[in-house]
Amino acid sequence: MRPTLAILIAVVSLLVVAGGFRPAHAQFPSISAYPACLADSSYVVWSVYDPDPSHPEWVGFDVLRRVVPGCGDYVRMNDEIIPRLPEPGYTIGFGELASGKAIEYRIVPVDLNRQEVFLGGGFCAPCNAFANCPLFSSPITVGTLAELATGFVYVIPCPGTCYPSAYFEGGVPAGLAPYVGTSTAFSLFGSINCGGVEGCYFTAVDHWQSTTCVTPAARRSWGQLKAIYR
Repeated sequence: MRPTLAILIAVVSLLVVAGGFRPAHAQFPSISAYPACLADSSYVVWSVYDPDPSHPEWVGFDVLRRVVPGCGDYVRMNDEIIPRLPEPGYTIGFGELASGKAIEYRIVPVDLNRQEVFLGGGFCAPCNAFANCPLFSSPITVGTLAELATGFVYVIPCPGTCYPSAYFEGGVPAGLAPYVGTSTAFSLFGSINCGGVEGCYFTAVDHWQSTTCVTPAARRSWGQLKAIYR
């Protein structure tokens, strides 16, 4: 278990919460997660809209993490369940010492047995967040550029990675525009938020570097290896 920082819990008014996220359905619960870098720490912060005491089995949250570009299993960060609060709107933050690597965090509503509770369609808005703390210390995503809809240029992550796909809100930077639709790949150092119909989007692009997508080699069985070296 990695050393984690104290949980920060702030009960806020719905007006403040609404400034951080927009519940898709006012009558249903929703969770909106986003990253934050503070001094030498990496945080995942999530705002909860919880308008009524339904889902009595839902007692709290687990925080999962994994380092990207790896696609390994998520690891739970919190020893104890982080409690659900008896408030219609609140914000919770959970942090760790910054590693200088890109981290994917995932917020999971759970029951007493730490089984995931599904709160209805669209409750994740989103439940995952991508951080790279200290800020811009590592690429937040790596891949090629493609215009998937008019005016929406996305980063298509390199195959075999679990980097996020994100679009450039406000338009692709001028220095990257000539490479849209080509096979040239870039490591992008910036920050992203996720959620909404279009998915993840860049809130900042600090700089980028050209790179190469490496296709992972197919794993061979022991039988195949013996056949090759006979």
